[in-house]
Amino acid sequence: MSVVFGVDIVGGSVHGKIKPKYAVVVLENGNEFEKIVSRSKLFRMVKKEKPDIIAVDNIYEVFKDKKDLIFFLKNAPSKTKLVQVTDRENSLPSLSKRFGLNINIRNPVDEARACAYLASFGMGSEISVFTDKTKITVSRNRSLGKGGWRQKKYGRKIHNAVREVYKEIRDRIVEAGFEFVEEVRKGYGGISRGVILVSAPRDRVPINSFKTRDVQVAVEAVEKEKIEFIPLRRTLRYLIVGIDPGATTAIAALDLRGELVDMKSRKGWSPAEVIEFISSLGKPVVVSTDKSSPPEFVSKIRASFNAVLYTPKEDMSVEKKRILTSKYSTSNDHERDALAAAIDAFNSYKSKLINVEKRLPAGIDSDRIKAEIIRGTPLKEVLSVTREESREEKVQAETVSREEILKRDRVIERLKEENRILSRKIKEMKDEIEKLRARVASISREEHEKIRKDTYVQNLEREIFDLRKKLKEKDEEIEQLKERIALLRKMKMLEFQGWKEVKVLRKFTKEEIERAEREMGISEGDIILIVDSSGGSASLAEMLCEKKVRAIIYGSEMSHLAAETFEKYNIPRISIDEVEIMMGDDIAVVNAEEFERVYAEKLEETKRRKIDFLEKLVEDYRRRRVV
Repeated sequence: MSVVFGVDIVGGSVHGKIKPKYAVVVLENGNEFEKIVSRSKLFRMVKKEKPDIIAVDNIYEVFKDKKDLIFFLKNAPSKTKLVQVTDRENSLPSLSKRFGLNINIRNPVDEARACAYLASFGMGSEISVFTDKTKITVSRNRSLGKGGWRQKKYGRKIHNAVREVYKEIRDRIVEAGFEFVEEVRKGYGGISRGVILVSAPRDRVPINSFKTRDVQVAVEAVEKEKIEFIPLRRTLRYLIVGIDPGATTAIAALDLRGELVDMKSRKGWSPAEVIEFISSLGKPVVVSTDKSSPPEFVSKIRASFNAVLYTPKEDMSVEKKRILTSKYSTSNDHERDALAAAIDAFNSYKSKLINVEKRLPAGIDSDRIKAEIIRGTPLKEVLSVTREESREEKVQAETVSREEILKRDRVIERLKEENRILSRKIKEMKDEIEKLRARVASISREEHEKIRKDTYVQNLEREIFDLRKKLKEKDEEIEQLKERIALLRKMKMLEFQGWKEVKVLRKFTKEEIERAEREMGISEGDIILIVDSSGGSASLAEMLCEKKVRAIIYGSEMSHLAAETFEKYNIPRISIDEVEIMMGDDIAVVNAEEFERVYAEKLEETKRRKIDFLEKLVEDYRRRRVV
């Protein structure tokens, strides 16, 4: 009967100052007992009890690093397996629920118990850090000293002792029938060091480490580069999958407890790619859709997995989909529809699955049973088959001997070697194919060269056409820039001759005023030209007035509100037709003499209008007094 240790940390840490303590639950001959022990006590228990399995939730709760783990496994009993029961996909609570184990996740003893039982059920992965090779090193156990004739005599004696021990060990390896390779370093009068690499696990090599006065022998398993997790048995994650097909296809997968496993959507997703994605998550038992009549795409996916098809009685409404998926975050409507289909399918089986879970004894994979129930198999029949399979597995496990396992490992090593040889042959054949291809290429090189030249000429002609087109565009752009430069030069000359600078607003808008302010700056005394002054409001006019501009030249009729605002601030408005002006992009120049004349006239007109207005007010006032 096997002995299983379940281990979980109670407090402290292997990485901190406080030394850790562990809860240990031991399963032996149907009995169960528990202890709280220190790390050193745990290791002593392992050496004394020699358990078949040490089961943990996480190996790094017990071991600081890979070096610490290797040291433990080197000193642990050869038959003891270290098993981590959890992985990325399966947490301890979810596995416990799946196998009918009731645990309190805050209780380390409960977690240790769960680890022990799950490992005994065949769940988890064995931690493997050693290869099936053993390294035996035979070397001197003493320094040879400073030199001289005595040192040579002493060295000859020690090197001869090393050679004799090495020869004896080598003979025993040959006698045992192991394959090996060796490396010997010669020394004066014998050998100074010899290494034998045996193609067998450490526990099968009949040599132990030892030391004599002159010689030391170290026997150790060869370490793997990385820690390897080898599953004790293959377990499936059963799924309920919702699919929303279309230009953008969405997939949502739940486990048989209704937990979301994954959800994804993609444009142009082919059936083969969808099947590959679903297979990477697990095995679908149910494939569902939100339509009462299943789309052909969904039927194809269902058929490829031989899954049960679920469809609602009528097409699912948007409101129902929103209610079903309200607790989840979806990227788009396609994911929402796929998730709603999966949840609806799960809800249709929920009561039946809960009932099955209640009726199952601990130790049975409830997900597997649920999957069979969904497929329509009666519970009684499923349990009968499961018990029979368990008995067969147990008998098979008991009949598999250590020799058979080692024989299998030797076969694997041989197959690996054959694989290396075949890989080498494949490389040689690929090289030969490349040579043949080169030969074929050389035979048809003339024809190929002709085609290449024709293609090259066509490409050149196309490139010349494109370049000519670009050149024409650039020439036109250069001409425009030349014209602009000529205009700017002329404007600059006129400015030197007494013409005044004018700042240009293309439109009478807030954005245009802000642009001009940002790029040119609008200051007190500036003359402003508004090319299109229609639509300007009083508030826009006030923006310019507040900057104390000198005058406004307008290109089109402006609103009376804007005109009144400028008049209120005594800023003359001059029509573009009343002055001689030359305009560029953002600046212009105006004939100073004409401008000053019109400017004075406009000021006089404004003054006269104000006087007339005041006289009219006085006359009206007097008339009212007489009456």
